[in-house]
Amino acid sequence: MLSSRQKAILNILIGEYIANAAPVSSQTITRQAGLDLSPATVRAEMAELEEAGYILRPHVSSGGIPSDKGYRHYVAAIPQHPTLPQSESGWVRSRFHMATEDVELWADLAAGLLADLVRNLAVVSAPKAPESRIKRLDLVLLQETLALLVLVFQQARIKQRILHLNTTVTQDDLTALANRLSAAYGGATSSGITVAALEAERTPLEQQVVDATKDMMLDEDMNRFEDPRTVGLRHLLSQPEFAEGGKAGVLVDLLEDRKFLKEALPGLLADERVAVVIGGENDAGEMQECSVIVSRYGDPEGVSGIVAAIGPTRMEYERAIASVGLLSAAMTERVWELF
Repeated sequence: MLSSRQKAILNILIGEYIANAAPVSSQTITRQAGLDLSPATVRAEMAELEEAGYILRPHVSSGGIPSDKGYRHYVAAIPQHPTLPQSESGWVRSRFHMATEDVELWADLAAGLLADLVRNLAVVSAPKAPESRIKRLDLVLLQETLALLVLVFQQARIKQRILHLNTTVTQDDLTALANRLSAAYGGATSSGITVAALEAERTPLEQQVVDATKDMMLDEDMNRFEDPRTVGLRHLLSQPEFAEGGKAGVLVDLLEDRKFLKEALPGLLADERVAVVIGGENDAGEMQECSVIVSRYGDPEGVSGIVAAIGPTRMEYERAIASVGLLSAAMTERVWELF
């Protein structure tokens, strides 16, 4: 357990390091208001903090910098639901109030706003249901035996596939078929289509379209979260932590791997509203100089997505947690309004 004096010294050290990205000396801490301590006393307390693993010293004679353990202690002291100033939270909510009903654009908007708020990388996935349902389907003739199958999902998503037909058809034939199948399968999931298809006799053309529709829905359902939008990589790479050697290149390679972002970030989520993963707590070695603030928005059992901020371990945690929470709440409100 840390004494109240050690907690105060650690909080000052972390605040100074977040602001300046330079080791913090005992003289700097001594000058802080509210601490009536000599430099010698501060040095002694810093030595104990170092021995306990809360701070590190890059060199024997240098000041201290926070360790992951120190940051974790710092984050634990942040209020449970931190907030941004009213001017900033009002600005975010007004932008979402004016947003269109195009859910694909919501993720772009949220990622842009979050990157501006945290001055680091923002990652946002578009809202998606765990199991897709058909709203309607359309068939567009491209050539005599070539058609475009367009699936419109209830979650305001659209998927397309080109079909090589086994017979010659007209656009009228395709329109009539699309209308029949839309009426039969409106609101159905991929499993519902399978059951209905087994119970009905279909022409070869109808069966081809039904099979393609089912395959497209299964592909859609395989990924719980969509490929996320990322904004603010320039903010992240401008941090002094990534100015040395090949650190920036290694990090960029990882963050450009959409599979990593789509699978790793949801895996960080726990029961809490906003999860904070600091430095070495990240499984990926390339991410162990970074911290991740991530939250799920929407309905965990229904339409949902993720909002995350990624930055160096030297980030403004309270502001980042408040920003991710705000964007998560704004996206949740839009999901409830539309779905």
